[in-house]
Amino acid sequence: MLPPRTILIAALSLCPLLAASSTLAQSPAQASTQIALDSLPVAPSLHLAADPHAASSTYQQSPAAPQAPTQTPATSPAHNTPSAADESDKPPQTYNLHAQYTFTGMTYASFSAQYSNPAYLVFGTGSTLPTQAQARETQSVDGYFGYRLSSNTEFHFDALVWQGYGLNNTYGIGDFPDGEAFKVGVRYPHFAVARFFTRTTINLGGPKQAVDDDLLTLRGKQDTNRITITIGRMSVKDIFDNNQYSNDPRGQFMNWALMANAAYDYPADALGFTTGIAIEGNTSNWTLRYGWFQMSKYRNEFTAEGLYLVLPTEPLSGDGKIFYDWGMVTELEHRHTIAKHPGAVRLLVFDDRMNNGSYKAAVALANDPATLAIWGTPAAFLASANGVTGGIDDTHALRNTWGLGLNMDQEVTKNIGVFSRIGWNSGQNSGFEFTDTNWTATFGTSIQGEKWKQPDDVLGAAFIASGISKANQLYHAEGGIGILTGDGALNYGPEKNVELYYNHKFSKYFHGTVDYQFVDDPAYNKDRGPVPGIFAIRLHYER
Repeated sequence: MLPPRTILIAALSLCPLLAASSTLAQSPAQASTQIALDSLPVAPSLHLAADPHAASSTYQQSPAAPQAPTQTPATSPAHNTPSAADESDKPPQTYNLHAQYTFTGMTYASFSAQYSNPAYLVFGTGSTLPTQAQARETQSVDGYFGYRLSSNTEFHFDALVWQGYGLNNTYGIGDFPDGEAFKVGVRYPHFAVARFFTRTTINLGGPKQAVDDDLLTLRGKQDTNRITITIGRMSVKDIFDNNQYSNDPRGQFMNWALMANAAYDYPADALGFTTGIAIEGNTSNWTLRYGWFQMSKYRNEFTAEGLYLVLPTEPLSGDGKIFYDWGMVTELEHRHTIAKHPGAVRLLVFDDRMNNGSYKAAVALANDPATLAIWGTPAAFLASANGVTGGIDDTHALRNTWGLGLNMDQEVTKNIGVFSRIGWNSGQNSGFEFTDTNWTATFGTSIQGEKWKQPDDVLGAAFIASGISKANQLYHAEGGIGILTGDGALNYGPEKNVELYYNHKFSKYFHGTVDYQFVDDPAYNKDRGPVPGIFAIRLHYER
């Protein structure tokens, strides 16, 4: 069988041919007009724009739908997004350049707990959130390059530099409060090629829609009715589970459960990216999407690209066996208007298959007499899991985790929008790529500041409730450690979180945010917390 990289490269090479075929299928007049447009010299543009590493936002609305400047995430791949600005008279771009910088500082006040996981003291930074106050910072810089390979095909490249740590190195809270905190915290800057992909649009007719010059798009036009094929290294969130008001941790809410559906264990390495293919069919009010993506070899680790696209390289990088380990997702989106106010509803179904551990099998193994003779207690054995061996990682087998997600956003007035996400997964196997959550429900509102004469400012408020399955509860109660949580024992209660943020536009290119979060029953444990205050500032410069 060919290795995954060979298959990917071969697939990438077919994209320009698809685009050429689409162009040749046009009438001679259409084809000559397109060629003439492509031959026009176009100067590049330079922008800096937000780009959440597991969270971009594509709000796919009818051409007349208004979009607020600060709530239209510049991270969107926008290939399905009609332009909010009038760029209809501008020629298609040949290439563009973009960049962004984001700083986040976060701290929390001391809180009380009946106990902490002893594994925290043995193995260092671990699954229990320390009760002592703590402060951490993260920084990220992205440079982007887009190039038009043909009239209907674009190539995009994203180089990422990151530094810093999330609170407790991104452990201890089920719905983690900092979307800018990668799972791999580093003291000094590290480099990664985050994205390289092609996007081919097969136009099928209908009114023309303008596509803006943006972070992951080149300015141009596309038919309302179209098929879009994206192949390469990307974030699943570039295309799936987007939301107009709750999507971008560099400009909107910061909590992981508000940038994505926390119950969707979407394929991603420790930075939030993976290799795959996505196919989208679009009409005026409907979009159907399907994606097939590579899973990492070990839970919470890098895909094989970590061996040569990350500096310093990551020794545990690797892919699961192609065609054996994969994540598939299908999403149906409907766009509508209610009293002339736009909204959208998205239904998502996913199925992940990977070499993963089972909660029930891990608990059974932990209580086996032979295991107890070595480790003494079930908790000691379960705490030894490191993503490769020990604990639940000694129960690895090819297993499936599937689930559902519902995602809604709705404009209520010109300056007020509401949103919600609901998600559930089968909850029998260990969290592998994203969170330990097995069900989640979020709702909130986003308000622009026109009433207080700050039309580019945004005030957001949201509530989150998330929980875990019975099998996961028993596993945590026995002392099990997930990819984010594990206190050594468990008095189960759903984790609840409230987030408030205010994003202020200081200038055309510079935004600042203050953020507050309250967490009750952190890591689904009534015996710890609440965490009365998590405070953050975020500085974001884009041009």
